[in-house]
Amino acid sequence: MSKAGLQQGMQQGMVATPALQLFMRALQAGTTELQQMAVQAMAANPVLEELPPPAGEEAAFSAAVSGRLPLEQLAAAPTLVEHLQEQLLQSALPQAVEKAALLLVQHLDEHGYFEEPPEEIAARESIPPRVLRKALAAVQDLEPAGVGASDLRQSLQLQLRHAEEGDSLAMRLLNEAWEQLVQHRYAEAARLLDAPEIAVAGAARRIAQLNPDPGSGFSRTEHLPVQPDLEVFPTEDGWDVRLTGANVPRLALSAAYREMLAEQAHKPEVRGYLSRCFREGRELLNAFQERQQTILKVAKALVAAQNGFFYHGPSALVPLKMETIAADTGLHVSTISRAVNGKYLRCAFGVWELRALFSQALSGGQGSGAVSSAAVQERLRALVQGEDVRHPLSDAALEELLAREGIVVARRTIAKYREMLKILPASLRRRRT
Repeated sequence: MSKAGLQQGMQQGMVATPALQLFMRALQAGTTELQQMAVQAMAANPVLEELPPPAGEEAAFSAAVSGRLPLEQLAAAPTLVEHLQEQLLQSALPQAVEKAALLLVQHLDEHGYFEEPPEEIAARESIPPRVLRKALAAVQDLEPAGVGASDLRQSLQLQLRHAEEGDSLAMRLLNEAWEQLVQHRYAEAARLLDAPEIAVAGAARRIAQLNPDPGSGFSRTEHLPVQPDLEVFPTEDGWDVRLTGANVPRLALSAAYREMLAEQAHKPEVRGYLSRCFREGRELLNAFQERQQTILKVAKALVAAQNGFFYHGPSALVPLKMETIAADTGLHVSTISRAVNGKYLRCAFGVWELRALFSQALSGGQGSGAVSSAAVQERLRALVQGEDVRHPLSDAALEELLAREGIVVARRTIAKYREMLKILPASLRRRRT
């Protein structure tokens, strides 16, 4: 299928053809998944073969950047997402719920947490609220216990429910005295829960036995260097965005089998089989090519929209929604979501996931209009890094400092961002020197 045909199919919501389904699967895939697609395709299709790496310096550079093994050496260890998908496929869920649940688990990080609110995923993918509730419940009922949470607190709650401890004091401690728990203020928690302090301390020990990283027992990519899909270079006119090609399997159609097809053309069975193999092989190669072109198109639009970031860094991120990039590129929002999922670019400020360049708006002062949540998080990180460790900044102090800079953020939002940044409360950051 041509690029124009693929785009039209995506934009108009037509019934997905096999070629379109293959393209969308390739677009959604990250590095490991794309290589697994190639491995499976070559195992099923004899006319596909892997090309040798580029010769000379380019090959050395590609190897240094990607660290990618030859496809035949790709590890078969399952990832967390694969483990969860296998459970869902073996369940007896209604088709719509199963489809939604399979999509939801693709948005879990390697620890088992959602990278964005499930409601936002559902809105973007047109999942009805009723189906979302059932799909989310199905995901949170999977093993390992604790997956499908939006934060650590919810993951611990899910683990207690799995252990049939939903009515325990430990659950009450999570539900009603979370701040006291993380700051080890057990006496205050005991008064709040009207329970003996020794019992609260025991409940805290039970919570400490739970797993804050449900995905820890599965294959991860974090032990390998991040493989950037794109690089951004400054030019006189702005920015040059290029594909690295480091993550894309180098496949081709076999010349030997092409000769065999010509030689065996008089045999209907052979001709039919090889013709089908070549057709399916071309569809896979086209899907990989369209994947790259779509990622590049989306990345160029992102770079243009976040121009200040590439000059000044994370503090210059502006509010940006996927709908904006969809309008700029003429692609569907779901296509944008797939294109940025697990794709990375390298620039002067390091390696960034494309998804991280999207950010919600927060109200700002001093005529600034709006600032992005990512920029606020970056400013919070900088303020904490520069604090006096003997007198760390409380959430109230951080709120006041941001307000002085014209950034109005609620204290509960600061606490939320601090948790997202894995910054401990001020009481636990205090050091004696």
